[in-house]
Amino acid sequence: MFAYAARRILATIPLLLVATLGLFALEASVRDPVAELRVSCPKCDDTAFARLTELYDLDKPVLDLSNPANSRYIAWLGNTLTGDFGTSTSQGELPVSDFVWARAKNTMILAVPAFLVIASIAALLGMYSAVRQYSKSDYAITSLSFLGIAMPTFFFGLLLQVFWGIWFHDWTGWRPFFTSQMHDDSLSNLIKSIVLPITTLTLVVVATESRFIRASMLEVIHSDYIRTARAKGLSERKVILKHALRNAMIPVVTIWALDFAALLGGSVVTETIFSWPGLGPLLLSSIFAADVNMVMAIVLFVAVLAIGFNLLADLLYGVLDPRIRIH
Repeated sequence: MFAYAARRILATIPLLLVATLGLFALEASVRDPVAELRVSCPKCDDTAFARLTELYDLDKPVLDLSNPANSRYIAWLGNTLTGDFGTSTSQGELPVSDFVWARAKNTMILAVPAFLVIASIAALLGMYSAVRQYSKSDYAITSLSFLGIAMPTFFFGLLLQVFWGIWFHDWTGWRPFFTSQMHDDSLSNLIKSIVLPITTLTLVVVATESRFIRASMLEVIHSDYIRTARAKGLSERKVILKHALRNAMIPVVTIWALDFAALLGGSVVTETIFSWPGLGPLLLSSIFAADVNMVMAIVLFVAVLAIGFNLLADLLYGVLDPRIRIH
């Protein structure tokens, strides 16, 4: 298992290099910060602009194959390997690593409980819908799932804000939940802050995952070994929970791993709508500000999460199904 994990990790290194190089080149070509400063400050001394150009290596190419030491990307890569992600040009010259980690902790406050709610509800709905195939309950769950998939995240988030922040307050004079920002001065206020963002995340992801789990369950419960288990006289509860569900979860583990990595990487739309100080809005603002160091650090963080959780899902296959051997 260790050798398999090592091979998988080594195989992702070229992919990460190509992806980060492409992103670095695109982000670096979006705008020239020194040129914008010249426009905004036409009377400034040229030596100041020259100093900025030298300080941030803006006069060097992104990648110079003939002289790699003269490349901005190689310099960034070397610093990154030592844990130095540079400073942010859009956040007051703060260290990128400190800023990203602070925002990542805020994102985890949403991501971890959201994933637990999503996984629980999706598994229950998908399993129940498969067991009750073509029943009224199945049709109801299917209809609600399609509604959740079709509804834009930003629309549902805004709808929750209008309902709880305006309509419910007009009817009762009470706001049970905060409709924007993170209020962490107390545990109760923090819970009130995360309810609506988590509800927004849950709707879309549960709608998709429940359909996937239903399809996986249907494939399993129509298998020969399930019919054999029923023929042996096992109770339906034992057949479903012990035999069908465990095997149906094998492909679902990958979906859960990738969804959890995506949640940890920051949900741009949801966090932006609710003004949540997470990685999503930070990535968006950094892209518009052409903050190369910040964008690269966030994207690299998300990529490592996706690779790591995908590898974890592959390793869990052997736990769910002993017949699967990882070499």
